[in-house]
Amino acid sequence: MERPDWLLKEKIVSTLDARLILAAGEHPLDRVLRETRDLKPGEIYEILTPFPPMPMIEKMEAAGFSAYFEQQEGIYRTYFEMTFFVLSK
Repeated sequence: MERPDWLLKEKIVSTLDARLILAAGEHPLDRVLRETRDLKPGEIYEILTPFPPMPMIEKMEAAGFSAYFEQQEGIYRTYFEMTFFVLSK
């Protein structure tokens, strides 16, 4: 997968290293949803995990985010960019 044009380092406004959360048997999804709630279009949230967080990626895409991940030295860096707002009923 090619790195998307929207992924610019200066647009990353927050990073969560979720490896310790996952190692403790917990899931960081609720925290990620809470911390990304106020992102503005174009801002990026980064999460570090030991594997690609596919269920989280699917949930975030359904919530209006673009997603991309890459592996660097055994760490998966997943990026979520706010692209549009989804109004819930």
